Amino acid sequence: MRRALLFLVMVTALAGAAHAASATQIGVVLAGTSLNFWGPMSKGMHRAADDLHVELVMRSPSDGSSLGAQPNIQLKMIDYMLKSGVAGIVLAPEPLQDVATPIPIAVPTVFVDRSSTDYNAISTVSTDNFAAGRTAALSLVHVLHKGARVAVLRLAPNISSTTAREEGFLAVAREMEWTVVIAPYVGYQFRETEAQVRKALSGDVGRLDAVFAPNETVAYGALHVVGEMPVSTRPRLVVFDWRPEFLHALERGVIYADIVQDPYRMGYQAVETLVAALQGHSPRPKIFVDVVTVTRANMNEPAIRAVIANYKR
Repeated sequence: MRRALLFLVMVTALAGAAHAASATQIGVVLAGTSLNFWGPMSKGMHRAADDLHVELVMRSPSDGSSLGAQPNIQLKMIDYMLKSGVAGIVLAPEPLQDVATPIPIAVPTVFVDRSSTDYNAISTVSTDNFAAGRTAALSLVHVLHKGARVAVLRLAPNISSTTAREEGFLAVAREMEWTVVIAPYVGYQFRETEAQVRKALSGDVGRLDAVFAPNETVAYGALHVVGEMPVSTRPRLVVFDWRPEFLHALERGVIYADIVQDPYRMGYQAVETLVAALQGHSPRPKIFVDVVTVTRANMNEPAIRAVIANYKR
């Protein structure tokens, strides 16, 4: 009896090992690791991998390194994935430099967070960024008058997701006949971005009605700069993405509205879309994940809290 039980345990263990060894591997290359945005996205991907019985092979550069010191580093990571034998890749593409594009990838590829013309992909899972930029501007419509002076703090010219948000905001600004007095590129590194935001806004303190920051790094810098302004002349600050300190800033009224993405759901759906494609199901070319607009008035609503909860580490 004891030998029979031992044999059964050995057979079960060997079967489990064989199953693990044969599990489909999915490569994941994101565009960063430290921004709060990537954490919940990774959690969503891992949950999808567990639910769908696949393994993830993840390699991601440091935030902004592809745009600065390590151009095209994602290409090396993709090459590593392919040599490792992954069946498909989920990619948050950073712009390539000095290479012929589009780069062919030998396995099905799904973009996440942003689109790109540098590679070919079967689907893109992202926020509808142009519409989300419009949503950011529309949060101000009932409090800004014709001719209101607004600043749009741009991230960088070659990031498709933030460019679309900026253009969506600017489209509404034109419709509402607001005056866009500042629209500089302020960069993607926290310290340098804050310095650039401070420089950009310094000449208009007390004369701005609103400021739009289209991603986490720009929002963080803008929060510090706007928060130091006198309350009586402080512009309404609309930001994108989420950080823990944004909650207190909303409570204090320093942030007027925060357009928050759902990267957990984005990551889950990207893996889900790729696995379905590997199983022979044709994906939709574009899959949009909704944003929520967080304000001091609605910040404690269950639906809002559920999205924010995914950002907890």
